[in-house]
Amino acid sequence: MPKNRKATAAATEKTEAPRVVVDFDLLRTYAAQNFRDLGGHPAANSRRVRAGMVFRSSHLAEVPPESPISRLKLRTLVTLQSRAEVKHLGAPEPASRRGVRWEHIPMGDEWFNDQGYTEIANQPGRGHLALVMHFRSDWRRFFKLLAERDVYPLLFHCSAGRDRTGVGAAMLLSMLGVDRNRIVADFLESNLVYTKLPLTAGQLEPVFELIDENGGIEGFMREVIGLEPGELALIREDLLED
Repeated sequence: MPKNRKATAAATEKTEAPRVVVDFDLLRTYAAQNFRDLGGHPAANSRRVRAGMVFRSSHLAEVPPESPISRLKLRTLVTLQSRAEVKHLGAPEPASRRGVRWEHIPMGDEWFNDQGYTEIANQPGRGHLALVMHFRSDWRRFFKLLAERDVYPLLFHCSAGRDRTGVGAAMLLSMLGVDRNRIVADFLESNLVYTKLPLTAGQLEPVFELIDENGGIEGFMREVIGLEPGELALIREDLLED
C-alpha cells in the first residue's frame, strides 16, 4: 500500500474508533433515582449489614423534595462520575449541604469527553470486570475512604447508579460476607429503573471469578484493589452488626 494510503487508512481508523454518544438530557431525568440502602442483608457468621450506613444512587444534580435522599443526614458523599459527566449533569446537590464531606473520585475520565465516551476495549461480556480492572486505583481510594472513621452515613453514586455503582456495591457486599445471590439481586434491582437496557446476572460472573482466582475476597481486596487487612477489618467493624 502506498505511503499516503497507509496514512489515510490510519487516520480513518483513528477517527472511526468506537464511540458511544451519551444522552445527557435523558440521564438528567434519572436524578436521585435507583436509590437504596445497602444495609439489612444477612452476612457471614450470623451477622447483618448495618442499615442506614451506606447508600447507593444515580446522579444527584437534582434531588426532589419528596426523595428520601433529601432527608438523609449524610456525612460523606462519594461521586464516581467523570469530570465530563459532572460538567454536563451538574454537581451533586448534597455536596452543598452543611457538614457533608464531598469526595469526587472521577472514575472514567479517560473514557468520557464532551461528545460521549469511548470505552477501553474489553472482551465481550466482561465490561463490568473492565470497570474493576481499569479503575483499580480509583477503587483503592474509594475503599480506603470507607476504612476511615466517622465517614458514615455515606452515599456513593455515578450517573445511572447501576454500572460503576453496581460493581462497587458488589465488591463491598462481598467483603461484608453477603451471599452472592443477594449481591446479584441488588445489582439487578437497577432494572426496575432502567427497563430498556437491563443488566444480567452474568455481567457480575467475571468479577466473581476474579475474586475466586485470588483465593477469595480477602486476597482480591489485597492483591487486586490494594487494601490492607487492617482496613478491611475497620470497614467490617463499622458496617456489620451481630
